[in-house]
Amino acid sequence: MPSTLETQNVVPVNLQLNASSSARLNTLAIAKNCSSHELMNEAIERYLHVEERQQEILKSLDDSVAHFEATGQHITLDELMGWSDAVKLDRTTQPPTCHR
Repeated sequence: MPSTLETQNVVPVNLQLNASSSARLNTLAIAKNCSSHELMNEAIERYLHVEERQQEILKSLDDSVAHFEATGQHITLDELMGWSDAVKLDRTTQPPTCHR
């Protein structure tokens, strides 16, 4: 349920669904005892969260590549795999130190 602040900033949009999706949405709304509007809002929020997180990960990867290209600092796959194995036994194990 949106807060009072969120309802004050609501922007109407027009979403056209095919007949099959619309029927499925209505069936699910009835089963969950809520409105199809609530389900669409929830679905959009979930989608935005996933896509925003993916963009954060991609930016982090781009930043890591840029850092490597600028400094040459890295760890090897063997070092990473060794650390991964050690973390399975002790979650406090520190990651390997980057080097040239």
